[in-house]
Amino acid sequence: MVQTLPSIDSIHNEEKVNTISINASGDKVLIGDCKGSVLLYSLDEKGQHLENTFKFSSAIIEVIWHNEKFLVVDEVEGVHMCSQNGDIEWTFDLEAGGAKAHIQQQITVLDGLGTLRLLTFDGKEHATKYQQIISFEPLQDGFLLLTEQSEVKKINSSFEEVFSREQRGDIGEDIVHYGQGLNSTWFVAREGHALVPGDEEALEIEFFTGNERVSRSEITGRVRAFSSKNEIQYLGLDNGTIIHVSDVYELTEIHQFPYAIQCLALTEKHLIVGTWFHIYGINLVSSEIDWTIEHKGFVEQIMINKNQTKMLFFGEDQNDWTEAEPVGICNIHQQPVEVDDSFLQGWFEKEVVFAETNPEVVYRNVDDFESLLSEGEREMLTDSDRIEEFAFDALSDALNEISQSIEDIDEEEADDLLSMLHESSEVFIPPSAHAGDDQTYVLEPGEASLILTLDASNTNDPQSNIVRWSWLDSTGKEIATSMKVKVKLPIGTHQFELRVEASDGVLTTDYVQITILSSDS
Repeated sequence: MVQTLPSIDSIHNEEKVNTISINASGDKVLIGDCKGSVLLYSLDEKGQHLENTFKFSSAIIEVIWHNEKFLVVDEVEGVHMCSQNGDIEWTFDLEAGGAKAHIQQQITVLDGLGTLRLLTFDGKEHATKYQQIISFEPLQDGFLLLTEQSEVKKINSSFEEVFSREQRGDIGEDIVHYGQGLNSTWFVAREGHALVPGDEEALEIEFFTGNERVSRSEITGRVRAFSSKNEIQYLGLDNGTIIHVSDVYELTEIHQFPYAIQCLALTEKHLIVGTWFHIYGINLVSSEIDWTIEHKGFVEQIMINKNQTKMLFFGEDQNDWTEAEPVGICNIHQQPVEVDDSFLQGWFEKEVVFAETNPEVVYRNVDDFESLLSEGEREMLTDSDRIEEFAFDALSDALNEISQSIEDIDEEEADDLLSMLHESSEVFIPPSAHAGDDQTYVLEPGEASLILTLDASNTNDPQSNIVRWSWLDSTGKEIATSMKVKVKLPIGTHQFELRVEASDGVLTTDYVQITILSSDS
């Protein structure tokens, strides 16, 4: 037996979910999927109701509520501010699409090429921007930036750099995680490099107040998730450990799970932990598990609305891609109930419609169907000669009409008819991937790279059977899941593979080679 929350609702999406967002009052939900759709649901005591669907040209990276409007970041075009009735109030184009966004006093957005920008709420760009940024995390008074050189920079809310942490280690280090700590503090979790595997420096976490490091401690695993709220902070490690951080930076292990911690969220009474197969509610006072929710895969994101009434979460079953996994919704103030383990996945299943199997119902005789017939039709039922005569005359008239119709069809109409018959046939025609023609570009003087678009729109798909696009670079890494993707290429020869998957699982591929030459070539 196990304790769980008694009422958990679910939203079953047709496509894989990429991101979710819930408004402050907890009565509106946004779901962004891998095919460029954003779905707006309203929540009430009767369940969820789909209010609107917004369609964009590529996979949705982020959706964020802003008062009664919301921000959408997609993989190709960039940033859009939308109203709930379907209007796009403004769009800010990004050269390589969006990668991450955050809303505080203004909008902070990172594009696919590592440029960090600050936008106003009417879509205007701040003059200052930062290049070669891998990611960023918000602070109470600004942001932390992780650069491609593994540097951690601190900038204030005006986008001015105020501190840069010096790298440590004889031959460099990896920044494992970083972010907001207790109150105004912040932290950096690191791992040193080594020339010989096994000789790496210990995993460490550093805490900073302002621009000064005030603590440094070893930890047993890599930080995968964290959650901070005023004087409370917890860390989740890749070895399944949950660590509590005290106000004097003492680290205490409060729980050990069998799988890596994926995400954490804090409420007034619980630390909510997302890991493989489960979500746990850990009591902040006793550090015991108060309730458990089961999931079929690993939990990717947990969100609590600002008023702390609802929890929204989603994940993915990486062992089963037959259909998209649902989004879970529940009231976090429910009193847990004890159930058998087998009941934990009940929220996950779609509503089942049972077919009628009672033979007395399926094969019952219907005696009153004659009341639906005309007087002439009822007379024909008792006169077999009239039935045969009527059937022959009807068939003869139909054949004459068809013959006359065929004679009246001109050559163009005949082609249209054959095309329609071809389209409606059951013969499956697989799509044929087309990545575009090989191209060579010469850079302008002073340029070191070129931004261009890989375009698969000439792919042949006569029956609209494509269910997935995939672009891979020369290393085999997937770089996009949309028809088009912008890439920034340095001087050299670059090869890309396009994979197109049809609804029956058939996969076709094509390759394109892009050559970038310097201006003096």
